[in-house]
Amino acid sequence: MTLPSLEFWSLHLGACLATGALAWGVGLGLHRTLRLSHASRAYWLGVWTLAALPTAAALALRWLGPETSSWPITPALPLPLLSDAGAWSGVAAESPATPSAAAALRDWLEPLLAALYLSGAIVAALRWWAGLRAVRRIVAASRPFDGTLGGALNDSSVAAECRRLGEAGIEVRSIDDATSPFAVCLPRPTILIPAALSAQMSDEQLRMVLGHEAAHLARRDPQRAAGMRLVQVLLWFDPFLRLIAQRVQIAAELRCDAAAIADRADRRRSYAQAYLQTLRLSAGLSLPASAAAFSRKDPGHHRLRIAHMIEGDRRRRVPPALRWLLAAMALVAGAAIASVQIAATPATTTQAATISPTSAAANAAAKPAPGPAAAVTTASVEIDFSSPMRKPKISGHFGEIGPPRSNPHRGLDFTAARGTPVHAPAAGVVVAATERYDNAPNYGTVVVLDHGGGWQSLYAHLDAYEVQVGQQVASGERIGRVGTTGKVTGPHVHVEMLHNGQRVDPEPLLR
Repeated sequence: MTLPSLEFWSLHLGACLATGALAWGVGLGLHRTLRLSHASRAYWLGVWTLAALPTAAALALRWLGPETSSWPITPALPLPLLSDAGAWSGVAAESPATPSAAAALRDWLEPLLAALYLSGAIVAALRWWAGLRAVRRIVAASRPFDGTLGGALNDSSVAAECRRLGEAGIEVRSIDDATSPFAVCLPRPTILIPAALSAQMSDEQLRMVLGHEAAHLARRDPQRAAGMRLVQVLLWFDPFLRLIAQRVQIAAELRCDAAAIADRADRRRSYAQAYLQTLRLSAGLSLPASAAAFSRKDPGHHRLRIAHMIEGDRRRRVPPALRWLLAAMALVAGAAIASVQIAATPATTTQAATISPTSAAANAAAKPAPGPAAAVTTASVEIDFSSPMRKPKISGHFGEIGPPRSNPHRGLDFTAARGTPVHAPAAGVVVAATERYDNAPNYGTVVVLDHGGGWQSLYAHLDAYEVQVGQQVASGERIGRVGTTGKVTGPHVHVEMLHNGQRVDPEPLLR
């Protein structure tokens, strides 16, 4: 398996950052212009999905696309026969014998980018794992909540609330850590209340705190937060994704605050006081709970929550008609962005081949020519071939004789810097992808494509191949990279074209 190319990093990293910036900017602009409620969790979830999904879809299709293609082409011809004796393909004297500075930079930069990405993902995963372990430690040290306030037996309302939650499958437990109340869903739904905090709260405040955390569990906020965190570990380099995720968490907290208050004006100030007590208790701590979205570094979030607690939500909720309109716009934008990424990623494309049908009998009767290259007319070409190189530079022509060759040249040589992508000139099936082809070590790493209609193409001296035998490839899909494997005088790719087993001049076909 080869490392992702420089083009891969440029495309997907750039597209991810651009999509995140677009989603964040447009989402924030619409939110302010339309004066939407800060508690519109679905709105911010949609913005977050728009920021993350196109790149995720493009990457998934890149890796899964070749295995899920639906247009099989059955190779009918045998593999081309090779002969190493005097048939190796060198490059013209103008080609450098050593990799260019650009190729050397590519060879150094690609593994560096891969290492940086993996390092960042590992660090992000370890930080997440450390937080999960801290939560697990707190849960393991917790004890059943006994319904006491400051050491005195609480009245029956808190006990009744705990029983009601227990009947709903939610356990209430007490912890000694000076942290914020929080809820976890594993190993079972549990609400954890700091003993120091419960000792400072009134009966009504404690019931509202329980109601807030129970609302998180009912809305599956812990599961949603874990799923978003996993995506953020994979896309750790995207700061816009974190900003949008924070908005989602703010909306979730505001909705749970509203559920705890239950539209009762007499509860608003009491609940706000309970929240301030929580902030004083947990000031400066790194909280493992969902409330950790509101850190001391972001006092604006605390002011927003307190304002909602006391005054209620004065901004508009997203009406159904606008919700559907925004969803449609996001879907179209996301599909367009993903389509651009997929189109620019050849391994994800599965375009239909433009191949004219050929009878099985004609294919079966075709025989490869083991001898010198034969001149076969190309007037019957039925496939629209294109150059395998984006910037073709021919250094060796078909049929040439002379140093360093002793026999007529069997194909066409394209000189390029080592690592330059080599693309399929037409749709086809990979019938060979190997580092030692047909006992011909002079050819080095080889890929052979069967395009149907009696046509095959061969690519030799590759640095690496990026396809597998049996894989269907589309026209323009990358199959390997220019290299110096085999017997060569410099980096290039040797291309041969065969029609019904006979070698033909590739140059008129691959212009």
